[in-house]
Amino acid sequence: MMSPRATTVALLAAACLMACGAATVRATTRATDYPGSVAILLGVPQVRADLQLDSKQTARLDTLRRQLKSSAKNLIKKGSSANADDLTADQRLFGLIDRNNAGALSILTPAQATRFHEIQNRILGYTMLVSPKVQKQLGLSASQVAKIESIRKLGLEFVSQTNSSFEDGTLSHKQRIDLLRNYRLEQSLEMRSVLSSSQSKKFNELCGKPLAS
Repeated sequence: MMSPRATTVALLAAACLMACGAATVRATTRATDYPGSVAILLGVPQVRADLQLDSKQTARLDTLRRQLKSSAKNLIKKGSSANADDLTADQRLFGLIDRNNAGALSILTPAQATRFHEIQNRILGYTMLVSPKVQKQLGLSASQVAKIESIRKLGLEFVSQTNSSFEDGTLSHKQRIDLLRNYRLEQSLEMRSVLSSSQSKKFNELCGKPLAS
């Protein structure tokens, strides 16, 4: 489903906090309708062009991205000295992202917001199955939802181990990024296997038309 370009863009959402310098974040995929940063995704030139964002919208989104990066760095810096506070720092960081996401979405028109959801589904692929909204749209059974959640939680352990290896110097920053990107793609394929053929077809419809190259 995903082109090499889209795969690269997907990493922005998966590791947007790492771009802000947040080494302790454990999750590559959150159980939310917006797993990554909306403002970062809306900063991708192809996405902006597709949504036909005007100069005022672009300026406001640029401000939100700068605010997210600055606030995330400050939050992680304050919590970096105490490992016992890592989980709390993660929760606070995700809360920061959620508020920033709400601000970014409020900038879009209803039509742009509808198209944004299609773009997000297309770029993040089947990892969007963690989204309660997508689960409802596809009519996932309780068993399917449980399987998706199990896959997501297994990913938390992998991310935690990968970040620990980075922090102790075993992995370089590039190696960590590559490992998390590749794992996310494998996770997407595993989640796809939970769907029936008709549900997979429906998800492709939820991705809308491809982005212009």
